[in-house]
Amino acid sequence: MRRRDFFKTSLLAGGSLILAEKTYALKFFPYPSKHKWAVLFGTRYGSNRDAAIWISEGMGAVADVFDARENPDLSSFDYLIVGSGIYYGRIAEPLEALIKNNVSLFSKKVKAVFVVCGAGGTERANQYLDQLAKLCAAEPVAKRSFPGRITKRLLSPEDFKLLEEFYKKRNQPFEDYDNLMRKDCLQFGEEILKKVSG
Repeated sequence: MRRRDFFKTSLLAGGSLILAEKTYALKFFPYPSKHKWAVLFGTRYGSNRDAAIWISEGMGAVADVFDARENPDLSSFDYLIVGSGIYYGRIAEPLEALIKNNVSLFSKKVKAVFVVCGAGGTERANQYLDQLAKLCAAEPVAKRSFPGRITKRLLSPEDFKLLEEFYKKRNQPFEDYDNLMRKDCLQFGEEILKKVSG
C-alpha cells in the first residue's frame, strides 16, 4: 500500500470511530424479546463480569451487558438486572455512584440483583443483596449471591497485601480459588425471565 493511501485510510477509519456512537465491549446482539433487558455489573477483577454474561446467556441472550465503569445510559431499557462484586463488605464504587446518580431510573426498572463474593450463598451475602436492592430503591423479584474467585496475580499490590493478612489471621493458606459456577448463573437468568414473564 502506498504511503499516501495508508494515511487516507487511517484518517477515514479514525474519523468514523470518532463519529460513531459510544460502543460497549460486552454489547450482545440478543434474540428478539418483548422487552429490552440490560445487565449492569460492577467488578474489580472480572468475576462479576463473567456472572453477568452467564446470567444473560441463561435468559437466552436477550440482555445486553454493561460495565458500570463505562457509565452507560440505560434509559432505553425496560428492565435492569444489577450485580456487584463485594469488596471488604462494600458494593463496587463505580456501580454505587452510577446508581446514586440515577436512582429514579433504577427504582422503576430493576427486576433482579446479584452479588459475587467470598461469602456467596451465606446469610452474610444475603445482607449484601438487601443492601444492593436498597441502594437501587427497588423490590427485585429475584436475588442471588454467588461464591467468587481469587486470582492472586490479578490483584493490586494493596489488595494482595490485605488478603494475605486476612488469610494469615484466619490461619488459612492464601491461594487462588474459583467457586463461581456458570450453571448457577445460567439458572438464575432463567429464573429471572420466568418470574418477570409470569
